[in-house]
Amino acid sequence: MPNVPRGKSFAIAIAVYALIICLTAIRSRPPSAKGADAPADEFSGARAWSVLQELVGDGVPHPVGSEQSSVVRARIVSELTQLGYQPQVRGGFACDAYGTCAEVKNVVARLDGRESGAAVMVAAHYDSVPAGPGASDDGVGAASVLEIARALKMSAPPRHPVIFLIDEGEEAGLLGAEAFVAGDPWAKDVRAAVNMDNRGTSGPSAMFETGSANGWLMRMYAGAVRHPDATSIFYAVYKLLPNDTDFTVFKRAGYQGFNFAFIGDVAHYHTPLDDFANASANSIQQEGGSALTALRALANSNLQFGGDSEAVFFDLFGWKTIWWPAQKTIYFAALSLALLILEIVILLRREQMRMKNLLWGVVIWPVMIIASGIFGGTLYFLLRAAGALPTPWVAHPVPMLIAFWALGFLVAATLGLTFWRFAGFWGLWSGVWIWWVMAAVVLGLLAPAYSYIFVVPALAAGICGLAILFERSDGGFAGAVAAIVPTIVAAAIAIEAIWFLYDALGGISLIVITILVALISTPIAPLAGTVSAGKRWFVPGVLLAAVIIGAGVALFMPFFSASSPESLNLEYFQNADSGKTYWMANPASERLPRSLINVGNFSNKKMVVYPWSAKGAFAADAPILNLASPVLTVRSVSSSGGKWRYDVLVRSPRGAPVISLAFPPDAGVESVSMQGQAIPELAPRMLRYTHGWRPYTCRSSPAGGIEMQFTAASAKPVQLFLLDESFGLPPQGAFLQRARPATTVPIQDGDATLVMRHVTLKPQ
Repeated sequence: MPNVPRGKSFAIAIAVYALIICLTAIRSRPPSAKGADAPADEFSGARAWSVLQELVGDGVPHPVGSEQSSVVRARIVSELTQLGYQPQVRGGFACDAYGTCAEVKNVVARLDGRESGAAVMVAAHYDSVPAGPGASDDGVGAASVLEIARALKMSAPPRHPVIFLIDEGEEAGLLGAEAFVAGDPWAKDVRAAVNMDNRGTSGPSAMFETGSANGWLMRMYAGAVRHPDATSIFYAVYKLLPNDTDFTVFKRAGYQGFNFAFIGDVAHYHTPLDDFANASANSIQQEGGSALTALRALANSNLQFGGDSEAVFFDLFGWKTIWWPAQKTIYFAALSLALLILEIVILLRREQMRMKNLLWGVVIWPVMIIASGIFGGTLYFLLRAAGALPTPWVAHPVPMLIAFWALGFLVAATLGLTFWRFAGFWGLWSGVWIWWVMAAVVLGLLAPAYSYIFVVPALAAGICGLAILFERSDGGFAGAVAAIVPTIVAAAIAIEAIWFLYDALGGISLIVITILVALISTPIAPLAGTVSAGKRWFVPGVLLAAVIIGAGVALFMPFFSASSPESLNLEYFQNADSGKTYWMANPASERLPRSLINVGNFSNKKMVVYPWSAKGAFAADAPILNLASPVLTVRSVSSSGGKWRYDVLVRSPRGAPVISLAFPPDAGVESVSMQGQAIPELAPRMLRYTHGWRPYTCRSSPAGGIEMQFTAASAKPVQLFLLDESFGLPPQGAFLQRARPATTVPIQDGDATLVMRHVTLKPQ
């Protein structure tokens, strides 16, 4: 067949893929931190590192409302004061749409600009979860805000004022941010915010979320940030996830801006391993440096965002941000479609490709994608069944990742070789790019944020395919250009997005990785058949070996380690109604360690003790300690319009900081408030999780108790469960903590002591 590339074109394409993967691996490490001697107006990771040590170096958890939270807050106030600011502690009682409330105390400070009025803000939170000291989540953010405050003091005044917010209660439900936007006198001045929050302890810091007007924002970001890490795919995917940060609250309040985070070593997240020793100065440098640059750009702009225009954007190996207005995407896709149609017509007229070749090529592409999903799903479920994926993240994922990446390449290469004799080079080439162009058009219309993965390579293919107009020999130059260049483009812009999927989503992403790797490998399929007959199956053979070896090694690697542990919480649970008490264990893998089984006499069946949660825990009989149960006192009951209004006081005689009330689905309770603060209607997502039960929680309960008011829709008795929670086990549980393996750690609320009772309220 004339004008077919030589076999060396396939080797070149494979080499380019390997090179881009290596560059991505190198790119996955953040740049080195600047030293303490960096220029005074620049962000220094070393200086921020020192501040971080001052804030959380003692390694003590500091959840909202705790004594240690007051200690960290005092350190933040002292740092700002030493920098020449006049920090203030403000806050109030705040509640979220998940029924969680707390008293929060935010630290705010202000730098005047050359103009008054509209301001920009940089924000982070200083509270941690009860299980860990929160060095990276979000001590790094707090330390970065303080270093940014120092750098701005050393610079010329910005055009607009800058507000510094380091809030409390983010881990409890974004409560500090809620309190700020609802009641802080400076909140009305803010037009844009830069937020920092992290879900790991290392890795590159990505700008993963923007305000709604990100066309204007990305023009600014692309021109300002020197080491970009951003893609509109992250932004689009994040909007679909049940994840929130303080930036969620800021966006709801109408602020524009940027949200930064790093996610490496996710096994440390919300555990004791989120400590100063595991924090990364390099990650601090990239995050804080990018945040300072973005903040300066915002503070010196006109803050005229130009509507809600969206942008399509991605960075190229951290070197440059490429972006364009989302509405232009369809024009790029249409151009690539027009070029491809022209080239297919030329190929058919010259008889370099027959119609049957084209039809075979069109059929093969979806077969590749579907097959990659089938094989990827099969491998995933086989590994799950064999026990290689007991939790979403394991200690040694590299062999498994190699297997799934290799599988994607294998499917594309094998099917390309298998069907090459039916479609030929140009039939496969045309069929592949018809589908890429169709995907570009559809996504350009319906979901532009994802579209660049298809639009840019399809446009490259359309442009490079024009080489057939100038080819006058059978050397295959046009085919080589038309195949290799768009292949390089596809790999260069897509591999980085695939690279971080496992860190972001865990094991379930492995199937998606296989499909996406197969997808970006389809442009190389036309070249597979150009290799000489004796060497054609060499690359598929190597890929198959990688799949088998990678999956095999994954089966024998330890699933957890001391540096990448499994989460496992222990609880002491007392049912005050029945008098029964239990030790409860909640391993993430749902497999109880042998050491705990041996010392605790746990049942091998899970027990459900909370009626609003179907998730049970392994249980063992525990000593009866007769802990004081939470108390509900009815202060008043009144009726109006057929409804009954209750005013109650809830307190924990044993001083537990967390108190919860849970109403069953048929209780007919509405208009709930706590400490005079109306609680928003519970989010549907919350009600699905609790099977219709309505839990309301205060995470900073004072000794005198919490005032609550609620309305019942009828005169029938109101039944509810009352629960209090304190952090840590009673001394009698020390033997369980000693038996917990070094490869497990507590997470989130950590080990806890809980007392629950049933209460029935009757109208008087």
